[in-house]
Amino acid sequence: MDALRPGASQPMGPGLRTSLRLAAVLGGLVFLVGLFAAPERVWGGFLMAFVYLAGLALAGPVFLAFLNLVGARWSVVVQRVPEAMAAALPLAGLLGLVLLFGTHNLYEWSHEAAVEHDALLQQKSGWLNTTGFALRMLAIFALWILFSRKVVSLSRRFAACGDAELGRTRARWSAAFIAVVAITYSVASMDWLMSLEPHWFSTLFALMHFSGMAAAGCAAALLMVLLLERRGALRGVLNAEHLHDMGKLLFALTLIWAYCWFCQYMLIWYTDIPEETTHYLLRKQGPWWLLVQATLVLKWGVPFVALMARRTCRNRKVLAQAAGAVLLGHALDLSVQVGPPLMGAAPVLGLWEIAPVVGAVALFFERTLSALSRVPAVPATHPHLSDSLTYQTP
Repeated sequence: MDALRPGASQPMGPGLRTSLRLAAVLGGLVFLVGLFAAPERVWGGFLMAFVYLAGLALAGPVFLAFLNLVGARWSVVVQRVPEAMAAALPLAGLLGLVLLFGTHNLYEWSHEAAVEHDALLQQKSGWLNTTGFALRMLAIFALWILFSRKVVSLSRRFAACGDAELGRTRARWSAAFIAVVAITYSVASMDWLMSLEPHWFSTLFALMHFSGMAAAGCAAALLMVLLLERRGALRGVLNAEHLHDMGKLLFALTLIWAYCWFCQYMLIWYTDIPEETTHYLLRKQGPWWLLVQATLVLKWGVPFVALMARRTCRNRKVLAQAAGAVLLGHALDLSVQVGPPLMGAAPVLGLWEIAPVVGAVALFFERTLSALSRVPAVPATHPHLSDSLTYQTP
C-alpha cells in the first residue's frame, strides 16, 4: 500500500496538468476574443462557465462537511479529494468579479430604461440592482471561502492527531457551513440564474440547482478518485465497497435532482398560471426541448439505469461513464437555463458558449490535482483509517 507511506503523494505527473492548463488558457482566450467579436453570446458562455466552476468547487467542501457531521469512517481513504476540490473556490470568486462587468449584457433588470417601463421590475428593484448583486456576490464568496478553509483545516488537523474535542469542533463547523451554504446558494442561484428571467419565479428553483450542483460535484469527485487509483495513488487501499458507496451517492443525488425537476415542471404545468408557464413555453420551442430531454437522459436516466444494480455500481468503467454523463448533463442543464432568455427560441451553441465552459472545467480539475499533489494520498495517521481500509457494506 504505497499510498500509506509517510509523505507519499499522488503521482500525477506534469502531462495531465499541463493539458488541463492549456485547455483553461484556450477557454480564457476565446472569451477575450468573444468580448470584441460576439459579446452578446460570449457572456452567456461565461456565465455558464462561472456557475459550473463555482458549483464544482463548492461541492467538495460541502461533501466533506456532511461526512464530518455524520462521522463517516468509510470515506477516510478518499477524503483528500473533496478537501482538494475547495482549492478552486478563490478562482471562482475571481471569475465572479469578471462577471460583474457583463451584468448589462445578461440581465434585463440592470437597464434603467427597462425598469422604468416595467412595474414588476420596479417592485423588485430593491433587490435586483447592480450594487446589491455585486455586494451579495462578494459576501457569498467570502463566506464560502472562509468556511470551506476552516472545515478543510479542521479535517486535516483531526486526521493528524485524532483529538476527540477537535472532532466535535470539526462537526460544529461542518454543521454551520451546511446551514450557510443552504442559504447562500439559494440566494446565488436566484441572483445568477433565475434573475435572467426577472418576471418568472419558482420556490423549487434553488433546491433543484443545489441538488444538481451536488450531483455534478459527486460525479467530479468520483472521477478524481478513479484517476488517483489508476495513477497508483489509491491502489491497494480503495476497494469495491468505497466505490459502491460513492456510486450510491451519485445515484441518490441525481434522483433527488430529477424529483425536484419533475415537481417544478408538474406543478407549473398543472396550475397553468401565465406568469409561471412562460419559463417552459420558451424551452419547449424547437431544439431547446431536445436539449431539455437530453439533459434528463444524461443527468438522470443514464446514472439511474447504470447504477441501480450492485454489480454495475462497483464496476469502475461503468462508474466513470455514469459520472461523465452527469457532468455533461449538468453542462446541458446550465445551457438550458442560460440560453433561452438570451437567445430566444433559436439556440446557438458554438465556440463562444462551449469554450468558456470547457476551460472552466479544465481549470477546476487542474486546481484540484495541484492541491492533491501537495498532500499525502491517504491520511495515514487518521484515527479511523483502519475502519475505512476494512470497510464492508452490510
